[in-house]
Amino acid sequence: MRRLLAILVSTLTLALAIGVVDARAATVTSTELTSGWALRSATGLSDTGAAISQVGYSTSGWNPVSLPSTVLAGLVANNVYQNIFFGQNLKNVPDLTGQDWWFRGEFTAAATSPGQVYWLRFKGISYRAQIWLNGTQLDANAVGTMVGHEYNATGVIHPGAVNALAIRVTPPAHDCKDLSFCTVDWNPEAPDMNAGLWGKTLLDTSGPVALRDPYVKTVLPLPATNAADLTVYVDAVNATAAPVTTTINATISKAGQPSIPLSQTVTLNANERREVAFAPVHVTDPVLWWPYQFGSPELYQLSVSATAGGATSDTKGIDFGIRQFTDYRTTVNGTSFAGYKVNGQNIMFRGGGYMWDMLQRWDTKTNAAHIKYVKDMGLNTIRLEGTLGNEELYDLADKAGIMVMPGFVCCSAWENDSGWSAEQAQVALASLDTQMRATRAHASTFLWTYGSDQPPTAAHLTAYKNRATALHWQNPTLDNVATWSNANAGMKMDGPYVWEPPVLWWDTTKAGSAFGTTGEEGTESPPPLESVQRFLAPADQWPLGTAWNYHAGKAGSVFDNTAPFTAGLNSRYGTATGAADYSRKAELQNYENTRAFFEAWNSHEYTQSFGTIFWMLNSAWPSVHWNLYDYYFKPGGGYFGSKKANEPVHIAYDYATKKVFVVNSTLTARSGLTATATLYNIPDLAQKYTTSVPVTAAANSSTQVLTIPTVTGLSSTYFIRLQVKDASGATVSNNLYWYSTTADTLGNKSNWYRTTPKNSANLTGLNSLAGNPNLNATTSRATSGGQETVTITLTNTSATNLAFFVRPEITAGNGGTEVVPVTYTDNYISLWPGESTTVTAAYQTADLGGQAPYLRLRGYNIPTSFVPVS
Repeated sequence: MRRLLAILVSTLTLALAIGVVDARAATVTSTELTSGWALRSATGLSDTGAAISQVGYSTSGWNPVSLPSTVLAGLVANNVYQNIFFGQNLKNVPDLTGQDWWFRGEFTAAATSPGQVYWLRFKGISYRAQIWLNGTQLDANAVGTMVGHEYNATGVIHPGAVNALAIRVTPPAHDCKDLSFCTVDWNPEAPDMNAGLWGKTLLDTSGPVALRDPYVKTVLPLPATNAADLTVYVDAVNATAAPVTTTINATISKAGQPSIPLSQTVTLNANERREVAFAPVHVTDPVLWWPYQFGSPELYQLSVSATAGGATSDTKGIDFGIRQFTDYRTTVNGTSFAGYKVNGQNIMFRGGGYMWDMLQRWDTKTNAAHIKYVKDMGLNTIRLEGTLGNEELYDLADKAGIMVMPGFVCCSAWENDSGWSAEQAQVALASLDTQMRATRAHASTFLWTYGSDQPPTAAHLTAYKNRATALHWQNPTLDNVATWSNANAGMKMDGPYVWEPPVLWWDTTKAGSAFGTTGEEGTESPPPLESVQRFLAPADQWPLGTAWNYHAGKAGSVFDNTAPFTAGLNSRYGTATGAADYSRKAELQNYENTRAFFEAWNSHEYTQSFGTIFWMLNSAWPSVHWNLYDYYFKPGGGYFGSKKANEPVHIAYDYATKKVFVVNSTLTARSGLTATATLYNIPDLAQKYTTSVPVTAAANSSTQVLTIPTVTGLSSTYFIRLQVKDASGATVSNNLYWYSTTADTLGNKSNWYRTTPKNSANLTGLNSLAGNPNLNATTSRATSGGQETVTITLTNTSATNLAFFVRPEITAGNGGTEVVPVTYTDNYISLWPGESTTVTAAYQTADLGGQAPYLRLRGYNIPTSFVPVS
């Protein structure tokens, strides 16, 4: 056990490693080993790791790959399996977990200098590996997908020459039986279960003392925030077989602030790894890190160096934020729920459950797009349910002010821990250690969840908590996020997970409605037709059938279809007649549903609700279930409904009580506002009711401003238009609802994932809106540094007809598809006769693919047209 933990958590010093080292000329480098790799099945290959890891070993017939890579990603990159996300092609990929796989690479190590130490570091290998370097086995059992593995390779490396690495990978078992990544029922399992070198592979050099895992713990004298106590920690590793005395110097700095130097001298025993803790330093008037909409996400820098023998031995640096997250408990509807504060201020966390690509491919552009979209939707949180290890995402979240909620996954070996083997218990603890070390220093991390649906058993939970304490974890934790399995969980997870009418989120007598704190709940979310056309053949786009359902949830689960969503669409908007008709109605239903979801949670904030995660944020592959934006980054109805609901100051309609709320999600109060509610018949837009009230929107709060009375003479389908304007008459929030004199009604909860509707609202009146070809558009385009912005002015020149649910899109070429990723200041816009609005789109020039940008206009009653962008 002690040896395994040494491998998994600390370092493995080889028996033939160096003794006393002269550090005077040591160099400090870190090189990611990405190129020069090849992949093949171990089946039928009799050569041993000792032979395969020799320089010059032939990889003829192997598949060239770049790291990081899973097995399947490497095979797809080599066209062994093609277009696997289209239709049901994934079924053509065989089970890849029944065999081992070799990854082999050659690299040149930097030339040696006196005192230089070489380290091999693996940020992620799944699930089990034998590791060989230059014919020498470094590890016979590197186990644990989320465990970091590190080796002092000084005695084996060939300095200044070519070296060879060979890693024999044993994949995780299917059905989430190993402590690996698990997607439960979100999408089909990857045929390789994400086996491979999914994390970075690094060759580092240092002197005799190496530094690891620098960290700054910040404590504020809450409720005051005019000072902070900062404690710096860093691990120092003696790479030699003799004691070494080292001086650890640290500097805390920020532009415009005085730097804070720290220093400590320690003597490390042979091969010792020791945490070095500096005495706390007191900082007055710190510049705080704030989440999005609360302030600026300010970051400080920590630089750490170790000297030995009169020379620099290693250096490390991180960004960190001075901030403090705290939690509290309050009781709602008889249940104890967790609430959270940042820097003493209540914060309503709202976000989505993140998934990376099924093949675990990502890059900076992809990561940046996720963060940009989260922020653009007005969300402030990303939940990582077992999707841990994308460290660049954490860095980007720090800079954007997006909070991160990491933790382990449900419904798998992670929660079936009562029967763990001794090895599994060790792997679980080492996984926690690795991932907490990776997240603890990030300003964005605000919470760790040890379990999801269920808490770990008592012994394992105690071990987890002891490790968190030893790591000086500075944020709140939860045992799990489901009150149904743990009454003291602090979060509920009662569903729904399929489509429900908007009233459900508002009706606090129903399971899943906006009260308390929820770790996840959501609905099916079919993507726009343009995306569907990318992964389904025309014959599979309509009628909805086997191929469509294959892109819902995991086959055999209750989520392997979208029947509830489709039933709601047909009964409320009118039976769909084809793929295009289904899509335009689905966009309406996605918009109204996600808007109502976040509106209900925001409007009840701090009185009944304290935080929510929409299931899910995005999807691991082209999916018709659970996402706020689709696999291709095309924003649709769910995206823009969320964006509308989460604007900084927002006016919202309660479907259950007819109350109207103004929500201010910022820390700045707004006074001198006026809220207006107006009801219109369809299709003639006859005004049937209107009222206006003065509003003061207190900071970080929700205010009920009026209640819409029963109004006679309404058409079966009608509009509710809500607006907030400031003292100058400028519009602060503009929100349009379509509803019915026949309201949606709900029965009792049917099962763990659904409350079945009893009656449906009649929204078919929207289909009687007169066509409106009188929508004029003008554009202007600006380009800077590879980024383009297009300003779009839309004017409804009709004297009588509404321009309803208008979707301006920037496309690559005349008749092309929407350029993605892209953000718009607003979208799915409705304009009354004579009204005008301006929308700005932003995207990268490179994403036009060399085509000229065009504006595509379409809407529920607007014919599609293309306008060249000037």
